[in-house]
Amino acid sequence: MMRMLSEDFLTDLKNGLLQPILERVRQDNTLMLAIRDGYINIYYRGGNILRLREQSKGQYKPAFDSQYNIFGKTIPNLPADIKDPNDVRIWLESFPRLKEIMDFYFSKCPKPEREFQQLVARENNDSTISNESEYFISDIEFADSELGARFDILAIRWLATQRKKGSKCKPAFIEMKYADGALGGAAGLLKHLKDFDAFIADAGRYKAMLLTMESQFSQLDQLGLMKFNRGKSNTTVALNPSEKPEVIFILANHNPRSNKLNTILSAHQFDEYDKLQNYDLRFYVASFAGYGLHADCMFTVSQFRKLLKSKNAEQGAALDGYSAALHSHQ
Repeated sequence: MMRMLSEDFLTDLKNGLLQPILERVRQDNTLMLAIRDGYINIYYRGGNILRLREQSKGQYKPAFDSQYNIFGKTIPNLPADIKDPNDVRIWLESFPRLKEIMDFYFSKCPKPEREFQQLVARENNDSTISNESEYFISDIEFADSELGARFDILAIRWLATQRKKGSKCKPAFIEMKYADGALGGAAGLLKHLKDFDAFIADAGRYKAMLLTMESQFSQLDQLGLMKFNRGKSNTTVALNPSEKPEVIFILANHNPRSNKLNTILSAHQFDEYDKLQNYDLRFYVASFAGYGLHADCMFTVSQFRKLLKSKNAEQGAALDGYSAALHSHQ
């Protein structure tokens, strides 16, 4: 299943009926547009504030997930279809109210991992530092039953020194873990590595994934949602299935007084995964604070272990990027 929009859908977003929705996303950095198979999700704080599916040419089916309204707030009377500019206007005018409903929901049922995924996408795709990034996010919360794949973040590594050559890109699959409680267990680090290995080894599924990532990047770029300087080149991104991808862990808000991460990383399986032919395993270490992704911030298992064991990491790096939980330097 290819995640892409029809040409009619793209045209309506760029300069047609849906252009005000795209413009709202461009002007509101709390929102993120994600491309799906024939529809878009617009995320707010990692949750879906609007799902918009193409029904027929010039007509779209919008939806707001009422599961967020656990406090029984009044939801505006919203059009069941979007087929004219007035329908678009009503939906956009409802956004502040829908955001409030979602804010109340997240205060009761926090989803910090999803919220941080959206932050990573914003930092690297569409921010004041995105041109300096070397990883561009094509999707978050990727789940495809046909491919049998579920990933937190799909990214395309495009080094700053190779920006004029789209063929120099490589895929990166990113798993984000928020706080130490998410590091082990049934959905822990080792389980993800096993799943990544099985997926990448399946040539058919892997190639289909790369085609989806290429398409998503291209269409997001056409919509003006990727900010980077490619000079005079109009080179399009091309991912080679024979190119070794990266598998990256972003560990948000690790507690440096906890020994849990060090214990998990001491497992011999990490040494085995570190030497696999299917992918390069990396751990993201922030350049001071923030989530701008650079090749120099990606540590191997041995480098990451050494950093964890160091009582005084001279480079002053943070494991988890922009963190609201501040710890004294030890």
